[in-house]
Amino acid sequence: MNADARAGIIRRHRCLALLGLVALLGGAIMVPTAAVATGAAGFGRPEPAEPILVGLRPESTIRGTGIRLGDVADIKGPDPALVERLRAIDIGRAPLPGLSRTLDLPYIKARLRQSQIDPAALTWDVPPSITVVTASQHLTGSDLVAVARQQVEVLRAPESGSVSIQPMVLPPDLTLPEGALELKARIRPGTELTGTVPVTVEAWVDGTQVRALSVALKVVPLVEVLVAARLIPRGTMLTPEDVRVDRRTLVPGVEPLREPAAVLGQRATRTITPGEPIMPTLLESPPLVRRGDTVILTVQGRGLMAVTQGEAREDGKAGQIIRVRNRTSGREVYGQVEGERSVRVSF
Repeated sequence: MNADARAGIIRRHRCLALLGLVALLGGAIMVPTAAVATGAAGFGRPEPAEPILVGLRPESTIRGTGIRLGDVADIKGPDPALVERLRAIDIGRAPLPGLSRTLDLPYIKARLRQSQIDPAALTWDVPPSITVVTASQHLTGSDLVAVARQQVEVLRAPESGSVSIQPMVLPPDLTLPEGALELKARIRPGTELTGTVPVTVEAWVDGTQVRALSVALKVVPLVEVLVAARLIPRGTMLTPEDVRVDRRTLVPGVEPLREPAAVLGQRATRTITPGEPIMPTLLESPPLVRRGDTVILTVQGRGLMAVTQGEAREDGKAGQIIRVRNRTSGREVYGQVEGERSVRVSF
């Protein structure tokens, strides 16, 4: 084999070796490249997940005795289980019915940390102020009195007669939790149902008793008395049409007239308003003799009697002593009014 042939064989071996080396180097380079590509897809930084947003409301109305995060915030996020967990977190006691409570973000975050939730992992939307109000309903003192009065009426015997039932003091209005309201009244067994009667009124909401209050009632029998049927001006001579019978309570020491016949022939001493009880002091008998009237003057005594005319010097009612001038003698005497324009002088 000549030198040229040997040189060609050497060149071919070198070329083959070089190609093998290139192929070897090329394979080594390709493996790391594939590994990097695989790592970028499987082990590199993941795409950022959607955050959980907690939007606190400026004002919330709640029902119940506790406040949960879901009561005061709108919570949204990709993890339903975590969202529900956040909504259920207890963040404090609710205010009393009808009252309000103010919350702040640091306090709410502290409550989340107590529940093993990192507030920094959440996105917050916070208003300038956060106010919580407990839903409520209003119950007036008049409502309480009505329930207590009804209980007294139920327990009183029908034959015991009519009574007036009034509160000793009007109880205060109540603010109660919202819900189905039921009022219950009870009187201690054996309680006398006249005079001052204590009644316990209970307020139940959704089957739970929330308040109990004692209402003191004044129970007084009613009697029939005369009252003015219309406005009666002063000086009016009363007729049966001026009065009517009504049921009223009696005040100790005050006794209104009860029979319509008692007002006949009587005159009002002052103006009497409609519905006002007719007291004896409001009426008077009109004078049988008026000042200036010509009267029959009867003088009697020691078995003698004389009748003459006289002039009344003042008004006089039956039985009153008035001054009368004897028109025959001109003398003034004192006599007792016996009837209309009739005066008797005794000596």
